[in-house]
Amino acid sequence: MQPADAAQAPAAVAASEPRIAPGLAGVPETMLWSLHNRACEARRDDAILIDPHSLTIHAAMQYDFARHFGDPGGSLAVRAAAIDRAVRLWLETHPDGLVVSLGEGLETQAQRVDNGRMRWLSVDLPEAIRLRERFIAPTGRFRHVAASALDAGWMDEVDDTSGLFVVAQGLLMYLDPASVRRLLAGIAERFPGVELVFDVVPPWFSRLTVIGFQQTPHYRLPVMPWGIGRDDIAATLRGWHWRFADCVFLEYGAPRGWPLLVSRLMHEFPTARHELPCLVHVTTLTGDRSFPMNVETTSPASIGGVLAAATLNASRSGDLALAASQVVAKRVALGVAGALNPAEADHAEFARMVPEKIDAFSAVGAVLRQQTDHVARAFTRLASDEMQAAAQATISLAGCTTPGALAAAQRAWMVGWFERAAANVAAMGMLTVQAQEAAMAPLHSQVAANVDRLTV
Repeated sequence: MQPADAAQAPAAVAASEPRIAPGLAGVPETMLWSLHNRACEARRDDAILIDPHSLTIHAAMQYDFARHFGDPGGSLAVRAAAIDRAVRLWLETHPDGLVVSLGEGLETQAQRVDNGRMRWLSVDLPEAIRLRERFIAPTGRFRHVAASALDAGWMDEVDDTSGLFVVAQGLLMYLDPASVRRLLAGIAERFPGVELVFDVVPPWFSRLTVIGFQQTPHYRLPVMPWGIGRDDIAATLRGWHWRFADCVFLEYGAPRGWPLLVSRLMHEFPTARHELPCLVHVTTLTGDRSFPMNVETTSPASIGGVLAAATLNASRSGDLALAASQVVAKRVALGVAGALNPAEADHAEFARMVPEKIDAFSAVGAVLRQQTDHVARAFTRLASDEMQAAAQATISLAGCTTPGALAAAQRAWMVGWFERAAANVAAMGMLTVQAQEAAMAPLHSQVAANVDRLTV
């Protein structure tokens, strides 16, 4: 007998019963696009996603999927399968953990990855939850919250004592950039150590949807205000919140055939890879804000990423200057009040001024020493890589037996050298920006604490 709190299989609609009209439009209707992808893939003999529950829901819908969405392609099924693998891997070390799925729609991921112990919280708009509950009833372990992902109230339903994993597939691109920042930074701030998986579209595709993109003659994609290039994601996240750490990219693309070959070929070229949609797995830190960790990311640095990170640093420096001026103004006011009435002076505030500055700048010094060591190791690694490349080129040139082969090897060496040089310049630029960000963190922390205390 199935436990009462088990993940419920979707309720099937009998052949004699009328099928269900979803009644969705705009962004909520995109859940049907994802459902169509998963169901069509699950129906194949060579399916990369085993999802019988999506077939049940798909068959119960009074909706012309093919007319609206055309050939499903399968990329959204690849996305679902990749997230399944990430969640299962996380559950191996957090078997009683909580997975929060934002904007889940008709996704049946909980049924696919259930280990019998985990908990699941599905967060979506009220009309989406109403449709979901026509097929999937909530249980004790699998709960539903009818609210926007931007409504921070859903966070009050989260118990992260056994670990927290947040999934946001097919969601963030439909939010404006400021809302994405508030949502992700809010999650990182409230739940230290949380892991997140989300997908993004590149800026050019975001602009295309703003102009108006007809997926088929009968369906126009909703506007996707937030687009970001692959190489800019890690620096952007670190600029939004200091806890964002490792940034790993999961497999995402066509499941088979020539589209898969084209996708793999494009991933071999950094410039092309930067312009593709991607699926991101991010981990966050749990340590003291005053001592942020250095984190290597799997995403190569780019000039665009360096400029984006530098811009974020400049913006944060401006915020720091404004906050510091507020602290100074408040302390000047306290000083004047204390001079006029010494008995009412805030002696505790005056006493902490010098020690807090010593502590903050000592922390800055410690971070700078740490960053200097990190940069020195990076220089050593780059020099070692260049020596290895030179040795390989020498062997290649020595093996050339014809003038044509020698010329081709020389051209390949020169092209490789220029590519490495550009990548190294971007990498060192990113290290410099990250060092600046890390050094400023203790000051940000101290000023933020002062603002919170003095403006109560």
